[in-house]
Amino acid sequence: MTKRIIFITFSFIVISNITALSQNFKFGIVAGLDIAKSRYSKIPNAFSGSQSYNPMIAYNFNGYIGYKKSDSWGFSIEPGFIQKGGKQKISNETYVRLNLNYLQLPILLDYYIFKKLYISLGPELSYLHSAKLKSKEISNNITDSIYKRFELSGIIGLNYKITDYFDIGIRYNHGLTYTSKISWFDDSGKDLGESNEYNQYVQLNVKYKIF
Repeated sequence: MTKRIIFITFSFIVISNITALSQNFKFGIVAGLDIAKSRYSKIPNAFSGSQSYNPMIAYNFNGYIGYKKSDSWGFSIEPGFIQKGGKQKISNETYVRLNLNYLQLPILLDYYIFKKLYISLGPELSYLHSAKLKSKEISNNITDSIYKRFELSGIIGLNYKITDYFDIGIRYNHGLTYTSKISWFDDSGKDLGESNEYNQYVQLNVKYKIF
């Protein structure tokens, strides 16, 4: 009888702790509208006007797993897909889009300034799935040409909790590792140096917590 009481008591304590812990976890989805713009570390003066990237509209779609440790802080991961890149002007009416399609994993620390307002900060790990140059006339796959597969970047964002199920946020991402290297030459073939290419984007997102 005593062993049965001990077993029941122990089981109740374990179940209660698991239930309490699970209540701190949230699961959902995140969708975002992004303004992406690849950048070069430096461009020779002769190419600075024609080779710079312009911003382009892109998107992301992610899962969400969040854990809130206390009223002040928690952490979250958001595995999913994002498009990065930028646009380059070829002529007065023609732009070419550089679509860099990544599988991404943001790992974020969430700090709550107020009950509904919180900051997210952390690294983003990305793997390049495909790279394409696209315009009205062309669509070229350049995945295996010059682009590195893995990317590390940093994220900082501000979020507002509308309800227990919906959050909205804005975040900035800055590439820490380069995606490719570009060599520059003038018309005579003289080497003008080398640039590293990095990703960056600004994102507006909506987070829906399913449970």
